[in-house]
Amino acid sequence: MRFATRYDTWLVAVLFVAVLVNVGLPFAMYFSHALPVRQMWMFLFGPVVLALVLLATLPQYYEVRGNGLFLRQGWRKTLLPYTELRELRAERGMLSAPVFSTRRIYVEAAHSNKWIIAVAEQERFLAEVFRRAPQLKGGGAQTEP
Repeated sequence: MRFATRYDTWLVAVLFVAVLVNVGLPFAMYFSHALPVRQMWMFLFGPVVLALVLLATLPQYYEVRGNGLFLRQGWRKTLLPYTELRELRAERGMLSAPVFSTRRIYVEAAHSNKWIIAVAEQERFLAEVFRRAPQLKGGGAQTEP
């Protein structure tokens, strides 16, 4: 069962404005002759970093499969067997990287592997995972209303 990623509109808008500033500022300075061509390379660093960040985080989706929990975040694809899950904790907060939402779920697996995900249907997602991973019901899973 596939679950879509939750995106907070205001956070996406802030990131969009940051992209516009990072890309638009060098071109505005170039066309106003405030920036010589030989110094234009300095302003390309910001857009390149933003492009790499977007490639590393998009697309995102999560699947509850028969053999485990599948997480897709950018080029990273991870299949976590349910027996390796140690904790699922839902929280809200401003620190949301690498997801574009303040409502996120912390996933901890064996060997201290940790992920941050944001699921559009958070309650249904947690219910599906808890049903398949009974070890989480004993206190390893926490949800926030």
